Parts: sequence; C-alpha cells; structure tokens
Amino acid sequence: MSKRQPVWSDRLTVPLASRIPPRRRPAALKAIRIVHTAAFFVIAGCIAVFDWDGIRKRPGKRASLAAGIAFAEALTYASNNQVCPLTPLAEELGAKSGTVTDLYLPKAVSDRVPLVGGSALMIGAAVHALTLRERRAVRA
Repeated sequence: MSKRQPVWSDRLTVPLASRIPPRRRPAALKAIRIVHTAAFFVIAGCIAVFDWDGIRKRPGKRASLAAGIAFAEALTYASNNQVCPLTPLAEELGAKSGTVTDLYLPKAVSDRVPLVGGSALMIGAAVHALTLRERRAVRA
C-alpha cells in the first residue's frame, strides 16, 4: 500500500522544516511528537465526552465544545487526504513515521483509528440529534 500524500499541509510544513537548523531538528521533532500526541489524546477525549454527554442526554456547552474540536480535526484530516498536518512536518525533520498512531499503537489498531474515531463521532451526533428531537417533541 502506498503512503498517502497530503493535499495542502506540505505547502506549509516543507518551508517551515527548511528553516529549522539541522542541529535543532532532534529537539524540534521531540516537541512536534509531544504536541502531536497531546492533540491526539485531546481529540479522542473530546469524542468520548461528546458521546458520553449524548448517551446521558445532556447536550450543552461542554458537548458543543467537544464536538466542535472533534469535527474541526475530522475536517482538517479529511481535507488533507487523511494525513494529519503535523505528520509531514515530523517526517521532514527526520522521523521515519510522523504519525502518532504508528508510534504508540500496533499497526492493526492504528490503521483503524480514523474509522473508529469517525464512527464514534457520528454515533455521538446521532444520539445528540435524537435527544434534541425528543426535547422539541416534548415542548410541542
């Protein structure tokens, strides 16, 4: 299977990586991995919060904020040919693989993160939509 090529992020990451001196690249790569990992877990947490609030039938500001973050990441990821924008930057700086999932999860799991995460996000959206529909029906 060939590696996915980003649609737009390499136009940003290649010039940025070229500005980082070679002696600073290991530190920059470590910082990118930390930020990338933190973002991965924050977004996964947002999906979990959104789903949990939907299951509990508690739409509100917290669920809206979590959904906004998760959907923004999904749109960013999808618009870039399913490549996280930080991945090419990490690879430009010398990482063999710049993806968070490849670094910390078995391949069988990492290959399914977008499917599982996207499915969980859609389930949360459906549950929230049903809750809002029920509340409107009760008011009418």
